Amino acid sequence: MGQDSGGPPPETATAKRSALSADEVRAFTDRAPRCTVALQVLCTIPDDDAGSEFLDTELVNLSASGMLLAAARPLVVGSIVDFSFKLGDGLVVLSGRAEVVRTVAEPPRMGLRFVALEGDARTFVERLIDASDAAPELPAGTGLAAPVVEFAHGTIRVRLTAATAKFFTYNPLLHIGVGGCFVPSAADVPLGTGYQMDVIDETERLILRCKAKVAAKQERWVGLRFLDVERSALQALRAEVAKLSGARTR
Repeated sequence: MGQDSGGPPPETATAKRSALSADEVRAFTDRAPRCTVALQVLCTIPDDDAGSEFLDTELVNLSASGMLLAAARPLVVGSIVDFSFKLGDGLVVLSGRAEVVRTVAEPPRMGLRFVALEGDARTFVERLIDASDAAPELPAGTGLAAPVVEFAHGTIRVRLTAATAKFFTYNPLLHIGVGGCFVPSAADVPLGTGYQMDVIDETERLILRCKAKVAAKQERWVGLRFLDVERSALQALRAEVAKLSGARTR
């Protein structure tokens, strides 16, 4: 997947024969469209004799047919894994089964083809790919108005307007319904980075204050998972987002 060139994989367990031919692997890796998104992926390698082995990986990109994962020790081609996309606090947004169809030595990565996607997972993948091309446009600045998003001293401050309400709705990974959002960021912020999250309205009134963690990244956007959030404050924010989203579409 992506533009990575192949190479021999690092030494691993005894290799298994791939279920795909060379032409099928090539067609899989060239398939489009895809989206570039980073988040933690937990892979489980079933083994009836020794229990299950767990492998922590990071998603590099995703297509309708499979995904590219960064892994310190890629599995051999032909390996079958059960995977889940986790955003912390036990929140699993996607799970299924996939087969390793190619590996890359440097940087160490492995491309996997989806074998089975659970529940509405296939629709979710398609929505996520669509969302990568539908990121909200930032309001044009005049140089006089306060910025809509500010990163400062461990705090993220978001000014909620009709234009920024989409930060809380457009991406199926993290949105107001699950207690999260995506905000634009000029810097490459590592996964797991913690912040204090403040959401204010145009009159500077505080709507929500909570802890937040970077649980995903997509292009120049960071996905924040709200932590230790008061239910009443979250409900108030949802109501404001719904009101502003409705005002924007009428």
